[in-house]
Amino acid sequence: MSTPARKILVLCIDRDNDVGERLGIPTPVIGRDALLNVAIQYILRYPDDSDANAMFGAVQLYDNLVASLGRENVEVALVTGAGSEDTMADLKLIGEVDRVLQQFNADAFIVVSDSPTDEAVVPLLQSRRPVISVRRIVVRQSRGFEEFAVLAKYYLTKLFMEPKYRKYALGLPGLILLLYGIASILAYKLPAVVAALAGSTFVLCIGVFALLVAFNIHEKILKFIRKYELTFFTIVVSAMLLILYPLVNLYILEVPAMSIVISRPTIFDILSIAIAIALFTNIVEIYAKRGVIPLRKVVLAVAITLFPALIINGMVWFIFKVIKFAEFLALVTGYVIINIVTIGIVLKLSKRYAESISYSKY
Repeated sequence: MSTPARKILVLCIDRDNDVGERLGIPTPVIGRDALLNVAIQYILRYPDDSDANAMFGAVQLYDNLVASLGRENVEVALVTGAGSEDTMADLKLIGEVDRVLQQFNADAFIVVSDSPTDEAVVPLLQSRRPVISVRRIVVRQSRGFEEFAVLAKYYLTKLFMEPKYRKYALGLPGLILLLYGIASILAYKLPAVVAALAGSTFVLCIGVFALLVAFNIHEKILKFIRKYELTFFTIVVSAMLLILYPLVNLYILEVPAMSIVISRPTIFDILSIAIAIALFTNIVEIYAKRGVIPLRKVVLAVAITLFPALIINGMVWFIFKVIKFAEFLALVTGYVIINIVTIGIVLKLSKRYAESISYSKY
């Protein structure tokens, strides 16, 4: 029979690093007194979080083992991963375990956690030392309705406010609502069922909003709005123009669908106008706020703005035999020439007025 492990390391696992991120402390935390101090700080700030109970449970287990194995044969430590709970989180966690082993060369681990996701790293830990047992700390709750309501509120808040859970809680319903809204709009025609179309549009908007919040896209949008308020406003106006143009033509004016891609102004002409409004407003706003002319954005704005009006239109016309190949080639050539001329003018102006005007290449 193999001899029992002599040195035991009690590992408190916090795979999503709630403790490290919320308290702003470096990890790993090694030693009973250090871990107890962190646990007290954490429970004072977050008394309803089970991570604190896991830390106290690890300290209690350490004390019990010290009584039977001796202080020199037992150590306790908190190791953390990352909020993403993915491969990078596991790599960070196992790196912290290695650092703990450098200070206390244990023969085996006892894992303490508060959730199944923390216990998912047990096979990873076994690549370093044997895992004797896993102890999950479960917080006992009263069965009264008030306690249930408090717990329900806590977990619902966690479900919808934390990004790692929000993408499931809002992402799937948002996608379903988005698809339903699109399908409903396509199924109706104005003006006979205006109310139904309005309702479908409302559902579609809810679906889009849920998806934006679920995947944290709303934070990037808010950041962009704070930085470029006027640009965001023009993007909204341009998007509305782009959406309303085909709807008005198809459902109110009852224009054949083929006409909006062949007869000018086509949907691609409107797309060019919408892009131009947004991009050139952004260029003006950057110059007004920073005193900088963004050269690359000027060139890209011209190239992107003209692409739908000349290239996409030309391809569609050629496919549907509205124009001949020679005419399509002329549109492509004109597009290339305009872009070359734009680049030349921008470069010449940048050299000529370099002393009096600030330029940026971003």
